[in-house]
Amino acid sequence: MTNSQTLDNTINKAAFWSAVVLILAGVLSVFLPLDAPEGAFADRMMWYNSNVGAYVMGWIVQMIAMLTLSAVFAGTAWQTRQSHPLSTFLAGTALLIATVAFIIPKFIAIWSIPQMVVASSTVSADVAVAEQLFQLLNPSLPFSLFQSFDYLGFWMYGVFGLLVARPLFRLSLSAKIAAVALAVFGLVFHLLFVGVLTSSVVTADIGVYFESIGVLLLVPVISMAIYFRKAMKATGVA
Repeated sequence: MTNSQTLDNTINKAAFWSAVVLILAGVLSVFLPLDAPEGAFADRMMWYNSNVGAYVMGWIVQMIAMLTLSAVFAGTAWQTRQSHPLSTFLAGTALLIATVAFIIPKFIAIWSIPQMVVASSTVSADVAVAEQLFQLLNPSLPFSLFQSFDYLGFWMYGVFGLLVARPLFRLSLSAKIAAVALAVFGLVFHLLFVGVLTSSVVTADIGVYFESIGVLLLVPVISMAIYFRKAMKATGVA
């Protein structure tokens, strides 16, 4: 087995197990909170004080899910590197930007927000600053700094999907299914993006639309997991 084949097998194996971990993280995230219930600021702060541990764990799981999703997409882009090197390079760049954009809000949720909750519950000069920052980072608001990074990440996922869809469609059936799903996600996301910029989509509906189209990403994850598994079996790795 050549070094190139060994590298291919390693990437396929890593991408496959990333898909498995991603699905498990997705199931686990259903049982963990990612934000306080809607209500007055004081009520939300009381909720954070009582549930900060579960909140942090929820965002740790989200961080794992995001990193494994990016790993699956990186393995997907690897499959097109020889036939379409430029598209693969651009897709990889978009994927890198998306991963960095996603890391920022999730790190804030894990690192900064618990400290803000502690600061707001104590009598100190940091209370006012903590409360102002907390409202600025409110994950419930689609225009908050927190959510803006998330939407940037999804935008770059959309760009990634459009770049790899055509070369990916030339591969096996499971890759074709992934290609169609990624292309649809990219197109729908950009239509939604235009709708937000032109005020055709109102602020209150942005989160619902984004969550709905985000489900499309499950299709390429499952399809490419099948693709990676078959590639592993074909080389005797599995």
